[in-house]
This record gives sequence, structure tokens and C-alpha cells, in this order.
Amino acid sequence: MRPRARGGGRTREPLHLNWNRLSAYMLGVFIGALDTSVLGPIFPLLEHAFHTTLQWTAWTVTVYTVAYVASTVLAGGLGDRLGHRRVLAYGIVAFGVASLLAALSTSLPMFLVARMIQGAGAGAVYPNAQAEGMKQFPENRRGLALGMFGAVFGAASIIGPVVGGAIGQYLSWPWVFAINVPLAAIVWRMVRRGQEPEAIHTGRAVPDWVGGAVFSGLLAAALLTLSSVGPVRYGILAAALVLLAVFVGRQRRMPVPFLNLTPLANWSGLALVAGAALVGLDLSASVFVPTLVQRALGFSVLSSGLALLPAAFTGAVLAGVGGIMVDRVGPRRVLMLGLLLAAVGGVLLAWPPLTVGRFFGAMVALGAGTALTMGAPLNRLGLGLYGSHEAGQALGLMAVFRSLGLAIGPVVLTLAMVVHGFSGLFGLMAAASLAGVALFSTVVDPSAAPGRHPPAARP
Repeated sequence: MRPRARGGGRTREPLHLNWNRLSAYMLGVFIGALDTSVLGPIFPLLEHAFHTTLQWTAWTVTVYTVAYVASTVLAGGLGDRLGHRRVLAYGIVAFGVASLLAALSTSLPMFLVARMIQGAGAGAVYPNAQAEGMKQFPENRRGLALGMFGAVFGAASIIGPVVGGAIGQYLSWPWVFAINVPLAAIVWRMVRRGQEPEAIHTGRAVPDWVGGAVFSGLLAAALLTLSSVGPVRYGILAAALVLLAVFVGRQRRMPVPFLNLTPLANWSGLALVAGAALVGLDLSASVFVPTLVQRALGFSVLSSGLALLPAAFTGAVLAGVGGIMVDRVGPRRVLMLGLLLAAVGGVLLAWPPLTVGRFFGAMVALGAGTALTMGAPLNRLGLGLYGSHEAGQALGLMAVFRSLGLAIGPVVLTLAMVVHGFSGLFGLMAAASLAGVALFSTVVDPSAAPGRHPPAARP
């Protein structure tokens, strides 16, 4: 006799997953997400190696996520056309080559270029790995699938400082990147091995890649405007305005623009993507936790990375819970709960003077918040905006706005730190979390209306 699901009397079919394939996709997402936060404990080492400041060292995260943003959209659309596994394989190769270049860097500009290529490669992996991974699950278990990928992304982002701290303490900062090379080779081999050829859908157009490049330049110029001072700031601001005009013009006249914003032509869609950006900003704050405990609690490079283990452990325990909750109570409620937990963590870190006990509580709250906000809830709402044949674009759009928060976060948060130290930095993170709760409370949740399906953006 088949077991009955609670509440509705529906049966849940047992899952028959191809774990060899699924593990390849998850490992690809893992190593890409790892490099969004692996630099946290080695920021002081990079400052010394490249003779720079923390404010400019934070740009090593920003350039990664700016490139990630553009690549996610383009590669998601390209995967819908050429095959998700094929584009995923290209992305993992670019990521591995760029990791080697980062390890060999002798100057900050060279390192930033390597990080940019790394971000582009990781951006190609994320939406295509998810799109392929979801094929392993039946329709009524997609929340679980997205939850698993979201948990992998969130756990990697939290574990990253642990890995970076250990390698930075016992080896040296270049090994943080050199280790990616064999991992990328393993993922490439797993993705390519023993799988049937993919169909190429030549009738599907690819998003405007020139518009993607202009968008990346616009984002970088806007962030540089915040970081610069004096006459240079006005020059960069002028460049940002020119790029904005070019981008808007291309968006209007290209048959397939870089960002398909048609589904966002209402408040619910706008609130969704704005909330996604705030989720990314929350996640970017974890990059500064190792530096916080090094300065406030006297931790070493290694122990500052290990200090994030409570958050990583909490996220691991709750891995997949977010996806299961999405299937049962809907994505909007899960997102709001996760952001409330993140706000609690931010307040505990902002409350001076920092104590070990309060720090531990903050890590547990942030780990739980990450587990409930990453992946499943955002992506489930995003998939409702598009047709089923545009899964790559839907997942790409959510990743773009979450990555916008990741890119903006280090710049905005360090500005807050200049004004009011780490209390200002984590206080701003808590305020952003509460703003996200308010935004998501206005988003229409398709799962709350049985039988209701949002229209696709395009046929």
C-alpha cells in the first residue's frame, strides 16, 4: 500500500534519482558558490600581498559577482538553446582556467581579471546545473529539488570562509584558488561521462550578449561611483549614465533583450526581484565575519574561518528543509521567516561589545536564515513568472538579482563600516533583512491559489 501524504490524501511517488548525475550538478554549484565567500579570512593576506585596503580588497568579491550576474542570464538562455549540460561544461572549464590564473596573480589588477573570468564561469554553471538537476524530480517535488540546490549554494557560501581560513593559515592564499583546478576537472568529467547527446533548439534566440556586457559595465561603474572620491567619482558617474542610456536603448529595440523584464511589469514581480537582491546582500555580509572576529575577538586566520562552523552546521542540519516547507506552506512564508532569522543574526553581531556567546547565537540564526532563503523559495516564485520552456531564464533572473545584492553588498556594507564600524555594517544588514520581509509580504504566492498558473512571459 502506498503511503498517503498528510492533509490532502495525495500519494507521493518514491524518488528514483540518478545520484551520479545529480552529484555532478551539485558539486558544480558548490565550487562556484564556495568562491563567493572563500576570500573572507584571507582579506588581510590579500591586503598585504597587493598593498591595498580592505575597501578595495572587497572588490575581489564584487567583480566576481558582477561577472556572475551577466553570465547567469546569458548562459541560462544559451542552455535553453544549446543544451544545459553543454553550457555547464563550458562554464566549469572557464572557472578552472581562471582559478589557475588567480593563483598565479602577482598584482591586484591581474587578480581582479582572474576573478571576473571565474565569476563568468560559475554563472554559466549555476542555472544550467539547476535546470538539469530538476529533471531528476517529478513536478510535485520540484520544491525539494530547488531546496537541495539552494542548500548546497548556501552551505558552500558559509563553509567558504572555513576552507579559506584553513588553506590561508597552513599553506598560502594562492592555494585557495589552485585547489579549484582539480575540482573543476572532476566536475567536467562527471558531467560529460556516459550521458546521451543533447538536442539543440536552434529556433530559440539567445539573450543580447552585448546588452549583458553593457549591463556589467553599468553595474561596475555604479559601484565604483560609491567607492571613489573627488573628480574621479564624477567621471565614473558620467560613464555610468552613458552605459545606462545604452542599456535601456538595447533593452527596447532588441528582439531578445539581455533581461526579459516582461514578467516584472507589476508590483509583485518588482517586489520579488528587489527582495532577491536583499537576500544576496544578507549573504554578502558573511564575508566580513572572519575579519570581525579577528579584530573584535582576537581570532587567528584559521580560527576566524572555523568560527562560521555553527552557521554551516545549522545550514547543513536544515538542508532541504526550505524546499520541503515550500511544498507545504508556500515560498513566500519561508522567505519571510528566513529573513527574520537573518535580521536577528545581524542585530546580535551589531550589538557592541561582541561576546563569544552572542556571536555563537548570531551564527545559528544566520545559518538557519540562509537555509530558508537560498534557492527553493526564490526560484519557485521565479519559475511562476515564466513558461516551463524558459526554466533557464527564470532561474537565471532570480540568480541575477540575488547576485546583484552580492555584488552591491561588499561596497555598501564597507561604506556603512567606515561610518559606524562593524556595528554599522551588520546593523545595515539587519535593516535590509527587515526590508526584505516587508517586500515579500506583498508578493503574490502562486502556490496559495490552487489551480492558478501565472501566464508565461512569451509563448
